[in-house]
Amino acid sequence: MIKLAVSLLLFLVPGLVLADGSLSFAPPPGDYSVVFLGNLFGVVDGVLSGTGSQIMGAMFGVLNAAVLALGGIVILYTLIVATMNTAHEGQMLGQKWSSIWIPIRATIGLALLIPKASGYCMMQIFVMWVVVQGVGAADKVWDAALSYLNRGGVIIQAQQINPAAQLTEGSGNGIGGIAKGAESILAGQVCMLGLQTQLENTRQTYLDQQSKNTGPCNSATPGSAMDTFCKTTVPDFLSTVNAVTVQTNAMTEAAGTETPVTSFAVDMPNFDTSSPYYFLNGICGSIHWESITNLDQLGSLSAYSMNGINPNASSNPTNSSNNTNNTTLKKMTLSPSEVTLTLMSRAIAIQQMYSDLSGTARSMISNDPQMYTTNNNNTKTATTWANEQFGIPYTENGSACSNKQDKCVSWGPLPSTPGGTLFTGLEIINAINDYNGVMMPTLNLSRMLSSSSDEQSARSFISKATNQGWLMAGAYFYNLVSIQGSSTANASQVDPKSGLDGSTFDAGLIMSPFKVSDPSTGASTCTAGGNDSTKGQDFSDLCVWFNQNATAVTQIKTLLTNTLSSNKVPDVSKSLPLVSGDNATTVMGFLNNGLKMQTPGQPGAAPVNFAHIPDFNLNPQPYKLERQSFSCGGVKPFYTICIGRIVGEVVYNLVIVTIYNIFIEIFGGLIGVVTAAFLEIPLKGLAEIFLSALNIIAQPGVNPVVALANMGSQYINFAGNLWMYLLGLAISSALIPVLGVFIFALLTLAMPLVIAWVGIMVGIGFITAYYIPILPYVIFVFGGLGWLIVVIEAMVAAPIVALGVTHPEGHDAFGKGEAAIMLLLNIFLRPAMMIIGYIAAIAMTYVGVWILNAGFDQAIGFVQVLQKQSLNTLTAQSTIWKAVGGGGDYSDWSGVYAYFFSILIYTSMYLTIVQKSFTLITYLPDKVLRWIGGTPESIGQESAQWGEDVKGKVQEAGKETNQAQGSMEKTIGGMGVKGVGKVKGALGKAFGGSGSTSGEGIQDAGNSSPPGGSSSGATNPGPSSSEVESAQHAGAPGGGSAPPISK
Repeated sequence: MIKLAVSLLLFLVPGLVLADGSLSFAPPPGDYSVVFLGNLFGVVDGVLSGTGSQIMGAMFGVLNAAVLALGGIVILYTLIVATMNTAHEGQMLGQKWSSIWIPIRATIGLALLIPKASGYCMMQIFVMWVVVQGVGAADKVWDAALSYLNRGGVIIQAQQINPAAQLTEGSGNGIGGIAKGAESILAGQVCMLGLQTQLENTRQTYLDQQSKNTGPCNSATPGSAMDTFCKTTVPDFLSTVNAVTVQTNAMTEAAGTETPVTSFAVDMPNFDTSSPYYFLNGICGSIHWESITNLDQLGSLSAYSMNGINPNASSNPTNSSNNTNNTTLKKMTLSPSEVTLTLMSRAIAIQQMYSDLSGTARSMISNDPQMYTTNNNNTKTATTWANEQFGIPYTENGSACSNKQDKCVSWGPLPSTPGGTLFTGLEIINAINDYNGVMMPTLNLSRMLSSSSDEQSARSFISKATNQGWLMAGAYFYNLVSIQGSSTANASQVDPKSGLDGSTFDAGLIMSPFKVSDPSTGASTCTAGGNDSTKGQDFSDLCVWFNQNATAVTQIKTLLTNTLSSNKVPDVSKSLPLVSGDNATTVMGFLNNGLKMQTPGQPGAAPVNFAHIPDFNLNPQPYKLERQSFSCGGVKPFYTICIGRIVGEVVYNLVIVTIYNIFIEIFGGLIGVVTAAFLEIPLKGLAEIFLSALNIIAQPGVNPVVALANMGSQYINFAGNLWMYLLGLAISSALIPVLGVFIFALLTLAMPLVIAWVGIMVGIGFITAYYIPILPYVIFVFGGLGWLIVVIEAMVAAPIVALGVTHPEGHDAFGKGEAAIMLLLNIFLRPAMMIIGYIAAIAMTYVGVWILNAGFDQAIGFVQVLQKQSLNTLTAQSTIWKAVGGGGDYSDWSGVYAYFFSILIYTSMYLTIVQKSFTLITYLPDKVLRWIGGTPESIGQESAQWGEDVKGKVQEAGKETNQAQGSMEKTIGGMGVKGVGKVKGALGKAFGGSGSTSGEGIQDAGNSSPPGGSSSGATNPGPSSSEVESAQHAGAPGGGSAPPISK
């Protein structure tokens, strides 16, 4: 009963639940979303405060009173029916309602409905508390992202290209030192797991013998080494090694001293001094690393303690900031937690590498039939110490790699050896990559502090963004972009001074306490063992535990090296010649061969190569008129005369056909050449604009949103200036005597095509230049409005939920209010999910573009004219290719259009990727609860659709602008040519000509009048204003809409 009372108290007064500050999700004082909640709901007892209007509380007070009355009716109904059921069935509350939860729910539900002075009931106060806690959770998620960026991190980073190819000649620096550390870790882990497994097997054998009153445990002297071994369970060796714990302890012990710790080491294994296994520390090597303060510009952090605070800050104002615990390094300010993470970054990275390789070590041990004989069902093993072989690296052409200079890209079994491989070959390289990934923020921090101040000042907004809270995250998109910079620029940087090159491993050390007298049986005598690196440790008890038999330890040594001459890990400064045969299936052989593997780097980071517009090679086949047969068409006044046939034969077959065919024969080729020339000039100019704009978005590393904005700006500028070019062409052609009329007519043939593609430019340009730049903010703002709508709905529904709790039927504990649990959980998680979706969307735009770039060249090569050259051999020689239809014959006009449409397809896909990526902001809050049975919400999808309304307005503005621009082009062009015509007429009269060249009728992009007469109104087939409008981008290629095409 006491527990129930306490639970009820905490439920009714939720502030007590999270009284401990360490568990609190309290938002910062300046959080905007809490302010906006106060604007809507005013004072909500103990949860919201402020000077906002209390109109909502006043209305809810009446609503809650009404629902409370309904609750009384429900309680009365429950009492009456329960009493009757009890009397009728002789069971408390009746058989159907015989649950202790019903009276409890009735009491709690009714209590939750009682309104307070503010007008809100207890259930509404609880709902608002959940909302505010959700705000606090989102703020902490947002703060975590900003903190990571502030200490040097980025939102997305391209994968490092071929870490193995960067292995330096001196392993003490850069990736060579990291590689040696990784080698020592894996070898040490296999050594530790092997010892642990063999000790467990040996101890179990001894205990089985002891049960039969035989064996070493039965005869062991109490307190002896053997007795201790028999009575102590073999511990987990791998879990004793923790670089983070070692550095933390070392820095804590050095706190307050004048000598900071500059290097660290952890033995493998690393048992506590109280453990009977303590004497084994270091028998499997050790891991060494340096303090992060040896990096440029981070030396001043050497005096800091584990809490990230400089104990000498008061006397060293250089590293203090406004008398706070924050640390200022040049123009960058780090919080204590950020300083701590920076100081611990190497230890964290080493521990990540250790965790990655532990799975590989476990696989090697479990694959050894000598250690797991009972689980070995394999009748044929690769070697005596391995069921499956480890594998070796291969080049692209399928030959085994001889050294690390070869391009080793695949992994497979030994030649002429059947079966698969235990590993993929990338285990050691992936561990090195993970180390570099964890270290990346610290390396960036060091680089920024050593370089210009631009990158440092780019992080100045973080404090303001943190105080304003999660709701304003969308407004800081371009600040995040400025921090991000190029996603590929620093992808190859590695930790230059890790100190991991000092790590050690010696496979012979585990054999050192055994002086083998009979190799066939393993019989040995025990010695202290060890070497110089173990500092005189005595390992003789290991020999005692194995009852002076080296067989078990020899099996571990065989797995490590077999017949390889060296007990050390491979030297990465050497060429690493291939280890083949049985030795390839050893730890040392695997390390040697694995370091030669090369990863593909970042797919899609290379720019897309678009073919240039092909040269015009239009060879139209001249169409000649054929002679026709005519019907009689006779006249019969007195006798039949075929007048129709005679006229047809004479007029058409003899005159028209003959003259036309002769004209085509003489001038047809010339007309084709001239037409092609005048079409080529404007279309090639247009093509260059498309290509130059495309180069903006196709560059690797650029932010896709910024790239689209720049591309759209270039499109708009070109379209806006086009009318000047068209006017100049019209005037220039009109000034050419006689031929000018024909040249102008030929120019107008290209205008419909040019204007149509310019219309596409304007349509895409307005969307990408004005809508896409604010797309993240638009979606985030509307998502925030959707969240407020859901909060209002929850506050209105809260008393109804309390009423449902009082209902005698439904869920045992929640009655009819069961569905509210998932809805409240959605409200709590929605802000945090929006932040996660926002950051993920920014990263997704890069990844989506990389996916597009990775395969677009290959996919579009079929229709790209110049890239078809690589297919010529295939199309010419392959009967298989011909059988599926042959190569694409994209020549002449189809080749010209292929160029434009390939660019349009790429741009449309690019734009769609960006738009769809940012829907994650609303997609995650709507869908994530499906994973635990929740019903998908729709408010996020609806709020994202509100952004489409904004997009529609931008499209409409672009359409109207282009339409007005087209009208301006036609009007000014017609006026200019008309003026030129008057000048030509005056000149004609001055020299005795008729001078009747009016220039009228050249409106509408090229209506020309016949020479020597007034315009008859004949219209060149240029686009009318309605046609220009129809050519606009009626739906930007994004959000699933089709790419625009011109009529």
